[in-house]
Amino acid sequence: MSNWKNVNNWVNKNCLNWAKTYFQQELVGIEAEKNGIQTSVSKVTEVTGDVDLNQRKGKIITIFDVELKLEWTGTAPDGTEAQGRILIPEVAHDTDIDDYVFEISVTDDSNAKRAIKEVVRKELAAKLRQKLSTFARDLVKAHGADVYIDPSQLGTAPPPRVASATKDSTPATKGHDGASTTGADKRGKIVNTTSLEEAVEFQTSAHELYETLLDSQRVAAWTRGSAKMSREIGGKFEYFNGNVSGEILETIPDKKIVQKWRLSTWPESHYSQVTFTFDQASDSTKLIVKQTGVPIGEEEVTQRNWTAYYWNSIKQTFGFGAVF
Repeated sequence: MSNWKNVNNWVNKNCLNWAKTYFQQELVGIEAEKNGIQTSVSKVTEVTGDVDLNQRKGKIITIFDVELKLEWTGTAPDGTEAQGRILIPEVAHDTDIDDYVFEISVTDDSNAKRAIKEVVRKELAAKLRQKLSTFARDLVKAHGADVYIDPSQLGTAPPPRVASATKDSTPATKGHDGASTTGADKRGKIVNTTSLEEAVEFQTSAHELYETLLDSQRVAAWTRGSAKMSREIGGKFEYFNGNVSGEILETIPDKKIVQKWRLSTWPESHYSQVTFTFDQASDSTKLIVKQTGVPIGEEEVTQRNWTAYYWNSIKQTFGFGAVF
């Protein structure tokens, strides 16, 4: 279990092992009854996913997304017995408790057992939903002291370093044909631009990486500050004390994100366009990043900012791979 503190106003603790014990202790034995039919959770067979507790500028944040597999037993008044499984695909910090899904199955299904299964589906699932609603609170109660630092002892998170063009600036990468393009800022001034492209590998799923780039709490974690983030189409975002800002143009869940994106030192109202494409492999995800409209002379600093303040920070915060 990792637990680390950093002077840049962020603290993180991996609580997955604690969560596995918690669900065993809190969910096994939960009972529900209706019309004389008795049902209960008999076992937690599997807990997989991520459970983290974070502090950002004195505020404790829970970030979790787990899948639960349970077993249940039931008995009808006539002595009929039944058992089966409950799959809860997602218990997550950003999912409303009423949206949790309970997939109920019964072993050796028969007409005699269906009334028992129905009590599990309606009554026992409701009891489980009620208990799961307290998970975030219990997580903070159990581990909040481990990640809390008094805000007066926190430093100031460094913003991305931005710079204007210099005579010896060399583009990190260019578009497919190496050609530059031109645009105009708000005042009609011509802005010569070029393109950047890179592929970055993360040791996580496409879904988790997609959520890391769009979920407001996760963004606050890896930007190490009070980031503003709206994942809706047309929604605005602002990171690093306003040094990075933009707008969401297109999203395809777990597949693609398209953004308007700019640094604060760029010509007024000039935005690049960034396309993130997610390529899921068996044990990792390759993120392909294509950025058009980068002002000439800003290529190097833009590339460095992606590496240092996006990719390395995400990997360090969530353990998604080695940092280079």
